[in-house]
Amino acid sequence: MTDGTHSREGAGVSAPDAGRPRALLFHGLAGTPFEVAPVARALEAEGIAAHTPLLPGHGATPEPYLASSFSEWRAFARAEYRRLVTEGPLLLGGYSLGGILALDIAENAAEEGLPAPAGLLLLATPLWFGAWRPDLRLRGPGSWRFRLLPLTAWLWPVLRVPPRSPEARAVAPWQGHEEACSLRHFAELDRALKSIRRRVALVRAPLCVIQLGHDASCPPGHAAWLLTHCASAEAELHLLRTASPHGGHLPTTHAESRERVAQLARAFARQALLFKQP
Repeated sequence: MTDGTHSREGAGVSAPDAGRPRALLFHGLAGTPFEVAPVARALEAEGIAAHTPLLPGHGATPEPYLASSFSEWRAFARAEYRRLVTEGPLLLGGYSLGGILALDIAENAAEEGLPAPAGLLLLATPLWFGAWRPDLRLRGPGSWRFRLLPLTAWLWPVLRVPPRSPEARAVAPWQGHEEACSLRHFAELDRALKSIRRRVALVRAPLCVIQLGHDASCPPGHAAWLLTHCASAEAELHLLRTASPHGGHLPTTHAESRERVAQLARAFARQALLFKQP
């Protein structure tokens, strides 16, 4: 597994990629490849070389993270895709922000005539951050600010938020910039998502969407909208339930769902990559 926590250029590869099908998975906003590591390990067990690069500005101190931008992340993600897709069929996916980047890449590939991903795996991927979105459920202190993007991003570009509770950390582990919330980043994402939603009919690759049913950051209506408007001939949606109220936006690491998410991702990858190889 290429773990971006070690290097963006491939240090930490556990096995040669030569002759193996490959996957490219992006992590979420303010996070690290830790978020997609359970899925990557499941793909590696299937014989798929999983690349999990670290996005620009992430994985270090808060300053470079807060100074980074969506345009940097998008340029980096597109470059990674171009580099890997030239070597053969590639499963593309991501968690949250990583899923947004994966959608953008799939659309951009269609526009530029690049090979389409063999499959598109979207994990807890939101399609709206602004005032309106399907199945709107905004929870928690300060959530009203998302109704007024980009005004609130201009007034409060960075919010200092309390750390997650011990209960939440135990149920759904996470690594990243926990107490720095950049509303500027969310405003940038909201603008980018408008273009991504307009171009979603360009998405024709087999699609697998996985999330938790009680995800307040990405309600199920987002996934339903995507499956209705994309052009994928094969599309599946998995809404998982958990007993714990914590970790709704972390299906990949949640104690009650991570194994199931990894199983679903592995099965989808087998269908997209292994069963369709010449």
